[in-house]
Amino acid sequence: MTCRYRDEHEIFELLRSFENATVSRDEWKHAEHLVVALCYLEEHDLAAATDKMRAGIMNLLTTGFGVDLSKDMPYHETLTVFWMRTVYAYSLMHKEKSLIEKANGLIESFDKDHPLNFYTRDRLFSDEARAAFIEPSVVHKCGLSGSS
Repeated sequence: MTCRYRDEHEIFELLRSFENATVSRDEWKHAEHLVVALCYLEEHDLAAATDKMRAGIMNLLTTGFGVDLSKDMPYHETLTVFWMRTVYAYSLMHKEKSLIEKANGLIESFDKDHPLNFYTRDRLFSDEARAAFIEPSVVHKCGLSGSS
């Protein structure tokens, strides 16, 4: 496994820069989303952690990146909820591991295209999916589906 984070200080520095909306666009990538989600899930239940993540992303977009949300809405509710649920499940399955091991394991295990195992591209990137969470509709390779 590739080790991206060497110590908790690096992880907490990322969390601080996210919460203060000082992380740059160049530094705010998929892996960073996963690690911040993990930090919130280490301290909060899934619902509270998801609320914190959603609020933090909105704050980062407006305060940190200067996005005018009345003109451009890059936030994606379905992806946020999907990834929070994924990170939550990963964390539960690896609860004996340290924060660093979990963070590096998440990065190694889940690329940004992972949701396409559960959604068609058209459905995932629809206006409906951006605005509100929609359940997965594609049967995963393992036979799992998000809807019955």
